[in-house]
Parts: sequence; C-alpha cells; structure tokens
Amino acid sequence: MSVFKKIDNNDVTVTPFDVHKEYVLDPTTYSSSFGAQIMGANYHSYSFADPIKGKNIDNEVKNLNGTYKSIIYDSINHLYYKEPDDPNKNFGGNLPEKETRFLGEKAHIISIPSTIYDLRIKSGSINFKDHFIETLPLDREKRITASATTYHTPPLIANHWQFESSQSGLVDLYGTTRLSQATSSIPIHGPGFIIQTGSQAFVGTGSILFKVHAYDTVAGVSYNAGNGLLLKPATDFTGSNVTNWWTTAGGQAIGNKETHGMPVYNITMWVNPPDWNKMPNKVTGAPGQSTIISRDRNTYFELNMLTSSYDSYTNNPKGLLPLQMFYGGTGSNATEADIQTAIDKGFGLATGSWNLVNIQQEFWPGDAYLGTSGSKYQELPPWGNSPAKTTLRIFRPDPNNHRGYTVIKRVGYATQSIEPGAGTLPSHSWSNQTIRAVTSSIQYDRNLYVGASSSYAMGSALNSNPGADTKFNAFTGSMDDIRFYESILTDTHLTTLFNHPYLRLDQIPPMTASFDLVDDGNYNFVDKGIDQGNFVSESKLVGYFGFNELYKVLNQVSSSSDILLHKGLGPTKVIDNSIYENHGISDKVKFTPGIAVFAQSGSIRSADSINYYQSSVNSGIRAQFNNSGSIKIPHHPKLNLGDPSGFAISFWVKIPENQIPGLNTILRTERYETTGAGGNAGGTRIPCFNMISGSTAGRDYVTLITKTGLSNESILNNATGQYFIQPSNKGVNDTFPYQIELKNTHFQKDGVDIEYCESNKINTVVVRRSDGKKTVVLESKNPLPPLVDNHVVIEKAGSTLSIYINGKLDNEVEDSLGCTDNNSDVFFGDDGLGWVTASNITHTFPYPVRPFSGSLDEIRFYNSSLTDGQILSLYDNSWKASSAYQEEVVGNTFYEQGLLTLTNTNYPRYFSGSLHEGTATIGNNTVAIFSENFTLELKNTRRIYEHKIKCHTKASDFNLSLNPTLLKPIIDECGNVTDSTELRDFAKEPEFNPYVTTIGLYDEFGRMLATAKLAKPIQKLQNVDMTFVVRFDR
Repeated sequence: MSVFKKIDNNDVTVTPFDVHKEYVLDPTTYSSSFGAQIMGANYHSYSFADPIKGKNIDNEVKNLNGTYKSIIYDSINHLYYKEPDDPNKNFGGNLPEKETRFLGEKAHIISIPSTIYDLRIKSGSINFKDHFIETLPLDREKRITASATTYHTPPLIANHWQFESSQSGLVDLYGTTRLSQATSSIPIHGPGFIIQTGSQAFVGTGSILFKVHAYDTVAGVSYNAGNGLLLKPATDFTGSNVTNWWTTAGGQAIGNKETHGMPVYNITMWVNPPDWNKMPNKVTGAPGQSTIISRDRNTYFELNMLTSSYDSYTNNPKGLLPLQMFYGGTGSNATEADIQTAIDKGFGLATGSWNLVNIQQEFWPGDAYLGTSGSKYQELPPWGNSPAKTTLRIFRPDPNNHRGYTVIKRVGYATQSIEPGAGTLPSHSWSNQTIRAVTSSIQYDRNLYVGASSSYAMGSALNSNPGADTKFNAFTGSMDDIRFYESILTDTHLTTLFNHPYLRLDQIPPMTASFDLVDDGNYNFVDKGIDQGNFVSESKLVGYFGFNELYKVLNQVSSSSDILLHKGLGPTKVIDNSIYENHGISDKVKFTPGIAVFAQSGSIRSADSINYYQSSVNSGIRAQFNNSGSIKIPHHPKLNLGDPSGFAISFWVKIPENQIPGLNTILRTERYETTGAGGNAGGTRIPCFNMISGSTAGRDYVTLITKTGLSNESILNNATGQYFIQPSNKGVNDTFPYQIELKNTHFQKDGVDIEYCESNKINTVVVRRSDGKKTVVLESKNPLPPLVDNHVVIEKAGSTLSIYINGKLDNEVEDSLGCTDNNSDVFFGDDGLGWVTASNITHTFPYPVRPFSGSLDEIRFYNSSLTDGQILSLYDNSWKASSAYQEEVVGNTFYEQGLLTLTNTNYPRYFSGSLHEGTATIGNNTVAIFSENFTLELKNTRRIYEHKIKCHTKASDFNLSLNPTLLKPIIDECGNVTDSTELRDFAKEPEFNPYVTTIGLYDEFGRMLATAKLAKPIQKLQNVDMTFVVRFDR
C-alpha cells in the first residue's frame, strides 16, 4: 500500500484554446488606463536631424508622446510597407493577394500594448469610430439654372465687425480700422450705443446696443436723436478685393474703380429690435421712424422701422415690427408707409428676436454710362437711363413655418420707369436692360450708416456729401456680426448664413465628418461609410493610372535647359495599378496635389448635388502639364478596348483659363476681311472681324488622351540579318480606338469648319475614333469650366458613343465602326508624335505636337460600359464618403504586433486640418489627432491551456483513509490523550468504505502542484475500479 500512485503519461492531455476579452478605448482612457499610443507619421526626403542636409532636431515635428513623426514613418515603412508583396521581408499577413498595403506621405498609427492584446488582436473584432464637425475653405461652388451649370468663386468679403468686446468691438476683423461714431445735431448725453457681452450676444461673445436719447420736431416731423455708426465712408466704395471691376468679356477695360466704384456690394447684419409688447405704450423707441441702415434714401437706399404705438394695430398675429424700404433715386421710391399695410403684407421683423437682414445693390456696366457705387468724380448719366438694382432680403424666425423661418425678398430700382412696357414697348425693368447701356444714375458721394439715417433733407438734387451728421431716425435695439461684401450674394448664401451664423461665406457649410472603420480579417482596415455598391469591378479595369505613388516627387521639377517651357520633371516611372501592371513613363510632367475634395449640397444624391462645393483641400496626386511633355503607356492589346460589351474611359481634368502659348506662337490670330462676291474673292465666306482663330496657344486642339502617333516597328538589318525595333507612326494615325482632345478654336464644331464666321464654344471635349475607313467625331455640348476639377467619362455601349461630364450625360452619337485596334502606345497630355525622352528636343519627331496645359488625374480604362450609378460613384469625391478612388481599404491592422494604421491619403478627412495634425484642442482641453468622440473597440487573444489528468484507482487502491479521526485515542495514566495507530472498531468492519473529497497532484519530488476538490464526497468502493478526471486551465 502506498500513499502515492504514479500517473501514466497517456493519462495526461494538454489542450490549448483561445479566449477573447473585449476592450473599449476612448479619448479619456486610451492612454491613461490602457497605455495605447496614437501617433502621426510623416514622409521625409532629407536626413533626419541633420542641420546641413535636413533640419535641426529642434525643428523636427513631434507627436504628442514626444516621438518624432519622421522616425515613426521610417519604422513602419521598414517593418511593414517597404516590400508588401514579399511576406518574407515584412511583418503582417502572408497572403499579399488579399491585402492592400500602401504607405503614402502621411499615416496615423495606433499602438496597442501587448499587455492588452496578449497573443494578438482577434481578427474581425476591431471597430474604430469617430465623428466631428468640419468646415473646409471654399474654392468654387455650383450655380445651377435651367440653361446652364456655372461655377463661381466665394463671395469677396471686405469688412467684418463682430463687436466682441468694448476694447475691440468696433474694429474690423480684416483690418485695424475702428467704426466711427456718427454725431447728431441734437444735443444728447452719453454714447448712443454700448457693446454688450454674454447672453446679449448672438454671434460670438458680444453685440452692439443702440439707444434713442431724445427726439426733436422739425416742421412738424418728429426725429429720434442718437448716435449711429459710420460703417463705410463714401470714399471707400472703390473696392479692395479686385484691381479693376469694370472689364468686358474680351478683357478691355471700360472704366476703373477710382471713378466708377464697385459694380455690386452687399451688407449682412443681424438685427434684434426691441419687443414692443414690453415697451411703455408698446412703442419701439421714440416717436418717428427708426433707421436700421442707410446710404441716403434719396440716392441709394434706406431701411426703416415704422415706429409708433401698436395698441391700435390688433391685426398683427405674428407680432411683427413693420418696415419701410427706400430704393433710392427719389424719396418717394419706397414701399408702403402705412403700418397696417406693412403688417398685412408680412413686411416686418420678428420683434424681440434676431433677424438676418441683407441689402444688395447692383450697378449695370455699359458703354454709354458707367454704373457706380458711389463716385463723385464721374459725370451723371441722364436721369432714367441708369438704374441701380437694390435687393432687400430678410430671414426672420417664424415658429409657424415648417422651416422655422420666413424669407422676405423685395427688389427695387433707382430709376424713373420700372413699370412693364406697354404694347410693343419693352419693359424698363432690370432684366430687360440689355440693348441700351444701363448704369447707375445716382453717383452721389454718400456715406453708409447703421443705427441712424444719413439721408439729406434736400434729397437727390444736391450732389454733395451730407457729412457725418445723423440727426434723423436713431435706432433702438441690438445689432451683431455686420459684414460688407464686394460681390453677389445668392439666396443660397443667405440661407447658409442664417442656418450657420458663425460661418464665413468663403467656407463650405459645416459637415459632420465621420468614419466607421472595421478590420476585414485579412489585415485590411476598411471604411464602412464608403459605398461600395456602385464600385466598378476590378476585373473590368484594364488600365489605371492615379499617380498617387509619386508623393516622393511631389512638386519637383527637373533642371533641364528648357525648364521654363515645361516646368516639369524628367523621366519618371508611372505605375499601372490594374492587374496588368503595364507601367509607363512620364517626361516633362510635374506631379502636384490631386483633385479637389468636394461637399454635397442637400441630402439627395444626384449629379447636381454631388461635388456642389469645391474646396481648396486636395486629395491624391495629379499630373500637371505645362504646354510640353507627356506620359507614355506601352501598347497593350487590352488598351485597344475592343471588347464587344463596350468600353469606358474615366478621368479628371482641370484646365486653366487659357492654354499656355508655345515658342514663336502668333497669338490671337484673326480672320481677315476678303473681297469678291459674297464678301471674299472666292465668294464662299463673308467678312470676319475680331474673331479669335485657334487658341492663344496657337493650336486648335490639344491632346488629353490618345492611342495614336507612335508605335514600334521591326526592321531587318540586312548586314546582320537581325531584326531591331525602332519607333514608327505607320498606320497608327489611320486606325485608332480613341483620341480625346480639348477643342481650342472658335471656328470648328464636331471637327468641321464653321461657315460664316460663326463663333463657337471652346474648351469642349472632342472624341475621335476611326476604323481606317470612317471616323466618328463626338463633341461635348458644354465646355469644361476652367479652374474646376471636371470628371469626364467616354463610354461606348452597343452602337452609341457618349460623353458624360460631371456625372451627367452631355452628348452622344452613333458609332458602328469596325475594328479600331492598333499597336500605338497610349499618351496623356500630347500626341504620340511629340514623345521625347530625357527632355531631348532634338528628336526626329516634332516636339511638341498638340501639348496640353492643365492636369489629368485618376485615368481608368474599362473593357465594358458603365451604369449611371457607377459613373456617379467615379464622380463623387465628397469629403464625407468619397468613392472616386474606388477604394474602401484605408489602412491596415497588424494583429500580432497590436498595430493599427491609417495610410490612405486619398481621403483627407483622416489627415487634413488641425485635428489630424494633433494641434486641435478637444473637449478635455488637450490636443489630439482624433476628436473627443472616438471609440476603439477590439478583442484580445489569450491562449489558455486545459490540462486533463485521468486518475485511475483499482478496487483495492486507497481503501484506507489517513484521516486521524479514524484512530482510537489512547489515554495515559495522567489522563492525556496521545496518538494511536489503531483504527476505531467501525473502521475495521468490512463494510466500511472511505469517502474521496480531495485529490492531490504531486511532482516526482513529492511537492504538491495542485489540489482538486470534488463537488461532493464520493464513497470509495472496494469492488469497483474508479477513475477520477481532474481538469484545470492555465
């Protein structure tokens, strides 16, 4: 009998299994509680911390944890991204065909400590979310009418007064000029206004409160006396944003700003009139009118509150404060002066609330009389021939309106006759003043005031400055955030400003930028917010040139002798990111920041609403051409796009206002007047004058994308009997699958000369295809707008060739050509005949041929036609959820190293702005790369080992218990109890069987390793073999 029994090795098994604990990290816990680090990584082309070849170490950019961004970049590049297609040379997964790894010029790194992830992060468990409000700088915005879509620059703001504090409240945000207090001829005591802060402000921290101090009666008329503010002196209406406003379409000046002022200006302001229900006798201010803003009612305009006691005006269900608007020209050119009439027509402000008030005044340019916004130096045009158009727009709060506000819009003209014409006589309204020159007849030297009237009692008969004397119609109430613009403001602009009072109109309305990133289990970080439903299948992509790998040569130029001609870079490899990897080469091309990031207007997704606002933030990298140089892609049969199911070519193009001229170019060539029957010697044309023939660059067409011009020919060397390859253009200009050009001449349409000198549009897209017998020509109906990133799709579906511009079908033509295949290389930016390598301008072929000035980006060749949804997907480069790059992978998840990376710089919402540079202050008053709203969920992987040990006992084993209570006690002579080795009588009976309660496991040295407690005692039977199974995890 033994106390111990040896366990056979076959009775011991160890089984590993993985368990996963979930962690949730947020801005307050990720570092302090979990030890995670969030870092930025920046590419650098210089030697780190080298003051001679790079930067002094003190100037190196650091992360919040003190690490250097360039060192972090070098580290992750070396460990994970340097050779992504060879798993033996980097960390991460070993199936590169399932991974998308690309490291651009920036990255964000989230490092999870091993104490959290343990063995690895569980695949498929990562979810990283963030959302924040973002406002982008505005570069262009769409304006859509029934006839055209145009693009406009942001409004030009000249002055902005925010009234933030008593010290700086009157100072212009864009300068140091303080507003002047206008004086009254009636003695008053104390200032006519005060700067109030705190809850009294509307926009920002302060506003201005005007008070009426007294009133005077002159000739039976009561005038409120107080101090208004001189907002703009008469001499300040020449404009500050543009050198010369008055130019024609041809560029010839017809005036100047010094003598003719601005063609348009706008004032926006927030106005909070007093609640007349809370005023004594229900009067808003003293008796008489109260002026909100004025530039002399008799010449330019004036907006007044019709102040009086409102006890008798019971029919005012909305509690409006009625207004009267003067449009200038004469003192009687105004809206109704009757209070009840104004109330009945809803022409009033919401009392006791903040109302957005806007006045826009436009002056018509012309050849006979020039419009003016206020010059006293120019002669006055004849009365009645020169109106100014004045538009008043008011956005007032209205809880009864489903939008929460009501819009008032009134338009008036400073002219004698604004009524519609009678019979066949034309109307004299603004929109019909097209033949006769329409200008401003009110060229008076007038100041602009708020809070009091600047109207001179003698009216428009006196051409002199009324001075700073504001003795009429002082205002009681508050104003805030007054702005002066030197350009048109649309109704959309004002709607945006009403909904976002803090917004500058040179900014895109605030957007909620969000992302929802998950790992796909294959080491990829995927953005769920990017709609993949209309992605074009990669199997249909036979060529893709996005230039995004060229961040290392961004903005670089060569030092060749002809640098001034092309401003580009020498020979550079261009990657084909399709499965065919048909890489090309560029020469004399500069690579610059890519297509603009846009914002959508409204919530309905359409070609009109997508990319409505073009920001000055760029995504990716584009190829910039400067009247020289091109990109050559080697011939590949797939690039002939001869698939029976059709084809599509998608690309982005941005053009300058004019193509850049080349050397020895005759600029602005004009057709000349000829003689003979019908106007010329041959009698086939009539005289033409001042018509630009061709372009300012001297070329009628410039090349965008073409498969013409140059291929390779095998030539037999008779001396050696060997064939050699040399460039050739045989046949490739007769038969070709596509030649896409930008038209730069007024005198052709659809590839044909226009008779009778008809002027036609330039900057249209022209597509040519030829099977050697017949050529199909398709020209877009609409020209490409310059300085805008335009998306173009050329598509052939069945027998129809189509052009899509910015998501919309522009034009189409029948295309039933035969085979158009050739062996030419593909060229971007110039014809193949102009291809030159190494900037060698002595090449046999002409140089350049039809070079393009502008940029191309995201060039894709598909061997099938596209759906409308796929075209919109390629067009959508919105800030919130771009699909233009057809990529949903935005980074990588390296599970075994606890490393998450965001590397896709094609999506600037991850990288642009102070937030992602780590300099923005978030909610807990610290700086961060992500906002105070981010959450990171993940599960770790911890390996647990289950030990299972079978403890076999035969019927004869362990039948004697060593429990000391089974022993008989022995009592000595002194009555002491001593130990005994004799069992008690009952334990000696054959029927006695001990109970098993605990099993101990020992090593070979008799040291206890573990004890197993049974849930309940089990009796050991003497006639049955028993097996106890012990399990434990470690």
